Amino acid sequence: MNHLSKRDFFDKEARGWDDRYHQQDESEIRKLVDRFDVRPGDRVLDVGTGNGILLPHLVRRVQDKGRIIALDFSWKMILEAAGVAKAANMCFMNACAAHLPIKDQTIDCVTCLAAFAHVGRKVMALTEMSRVLKDDGRIYITHLMGKEELAEHHRQAGGPVRHDILPPDSEMTEMMEKAGLKDVKIVDRPDLYLASARK
Repeated sequence: MNHLSKRDFFDKEARGWDDRYHQQDESEIRKLVDRFDVRPGDRVLDVGTGNGILLPHLVRRVQDKGRIIALDFSWKMILEAAGVAKAANMCFMNACAAHLPIKDQTIDCVTCLAAFAHVGRKVMALTEMSRVLKDDGRIYITHLMGKEELAEHHRQAGGPVRHDILPPDSEMTEMMEKAGLKDVKIVDRPDLYLASARK
């Protein structure tokens, strides 16, 4: 399935996406963000922002002096996110994870919730995320279910996402290290997948 058809899928599904697929309550999302080392004043890039489920939590973390860049390859997802999460220190970008329109070493933290399995060019996307990170910048790639659960969830969903999976831990670690990231840690349990690293 080509890149455009997957974009069409997410454009079509954008309205109400989080209500249908991310039914975790606010406390669960807050607990997830508590795992991220997001600090006041940080510049945070949220890759695959979708409907913007993380954005209110990230804004609270970076406070007024920080900045949030919400990025998604589906322009309808971006429109949904922009309608839900608004703050003076937030901007929205319609772009692909494998070609980030952001300058080198300008981001303190990259977050990527429920999106990495859908990325076709994972190595290139990780290389781009690493490129935009400052030295000692942090990256958090996460899904709210484990690898096996996610693969089955996408298989049942069918269509252009039916083959979307997360790589084995050894492969993910190797990809992150080749992208210039270090201190790779991976949590994989039925209710959480979290791959984190530093530049």
